[in-house]
Amino acid sequence: MKLSGHEINSQLREKLAMPTGRHLYVVLGTYERLERYEKVDFREARSASGQRLGEPVNVNLNLLGRINDDELKRLVQTEASRTASVKDRLAKELDSLVAEKLNDSVPVLALKNLEILFAYDLELNCLRIRATNQKHILILLPGERVADRITLFHEAPSTDHRTLPTNLVPENHLWELNG
Repeated sequence: MKLSGHEINSQLREKLAMPTGRHLYVVLGTYERLERYEKVDFREARSASGQRLGEPVNVNLNLLGRINDDELKRLVQTEASRTASVKDRLAKELDSLVAEKLNDSVPVLALKNLEILFAYDLELNCLRIRATNQKHILILLPGERVADRITLFHEAPSTDHRTLPTNLVPENHLWELNG
């Protein structure tokens, strides 16, 4: 079911009131709808206690920013022969980034621009594992629900489509933006 940004905020606020359990949420939509949600509706979103939610973190920029220029240059130059080491480094940096941001005392860690994670086919389990008890993570993802699957990057050519792992996010923690 597609919802307005206001309806998603309302459902999110209810979920934020739950102190225990898994707290990983996903908002799907086109890039345009996600940007509008971020700039308009998400700014209006509040925690269960009425606190403003933090600004979404650009994962692509933050991950690349955590690797110094010389090391990034070396990784790019040797990427074809060392894909596993690049993947491992990005996974380690992702986990560190999420851990640090969750400790910044924001009620929700909102993440956007996760393309690099899917380009390297990284496991997203660190997000699910870290989103427990009082730690809430909201992911803004370009995608759409097609039957029982979530197709990511649906606006791109079909060769660039990805599928959201079915066990990552419970059905009632996944929302799709309407027009």
